[in-house]
Amino acid sequence: MATKKTALKIDKAMQAALAKLEVDMVGVARIDSLQDKPMKEAILKLLPAAESMVVVGMEIWPEFLDLTSPVMTAGAINLNDIYQQHQDYIRGRLSKAVYDFAKICRKAGFGALPLTANGPAVDRRTLNAIISYKHAGEAAGLGRIGMSSLLITEKYGPRIRLAICLTEAVLEPSKPAEERICRYCNVCIGKCPAKALGRPAKGEAYVINKFACREYVEAAGGCSECMRVCPIASPKYNK
Repeated sequence: MATKKTALKIDKAMQAALAKLEVDMVGVARIDSLQDKPMKEAILKLLPAAESMVVVGMEIWPEFLDLTSPVMTAGAINLNDIYQQHQDYIRGRLSKAVYDFAKICRKAGFGALPLTANGPAVDRRTLNAIISYKHAGEAAGLGRIGMSSLLITEKYGPRIRLAICLTEAVLEPSKPAEERICRYCNVCIGKCPAKALGRPAKGEAYVINKFACREYVEAAGGCSECMRVCPIASPKYNK
């Protein structure tokens, strides 16, 4: 019983450390409560004694996102490069945050595995990630997956980037996000230049041809249209 009290005290210290991370959003999912069996299995493969998954997020500024274009002219100035510099900054901040938290966990005696904002390991044959960051964010209460296949948050819409830290510390799980944040307005589907998005059937959150999406992004030198045109929490629609 004494051991349990000590453990709870340490967990509270880890919980307090989360509030000090310099990020825009923090969510926690308990591994034993995950409904996504493949995700749970993947997490335990990466960190066998993992108890909690911390997902952190930072806003992608719309000022940068509005500079992007799915069309590139050879030799011309590509404003997508400015957007990518913003993304590099965010990735660095998020990656530092999960490493900082992992260091705190390890100093307290808990194993931890930070997964940076550069993205997860991906099976190139299927384009399936070992852990889907957007589904991890949904499990941690940061938002819900929308028609665009992106994580939609109430405060930032889909304009968010994520990183993860798996830890052996037992943390307080976050409350689930609202059941429905996406408006299912079809804007992302209609504006997708790759025609990679489709109208989901009943019971489905989204339909996406990941290969069509990837091929278009690589050929065009970048594409963020589904994120850019989404009306959820967009300054364009909230003025």
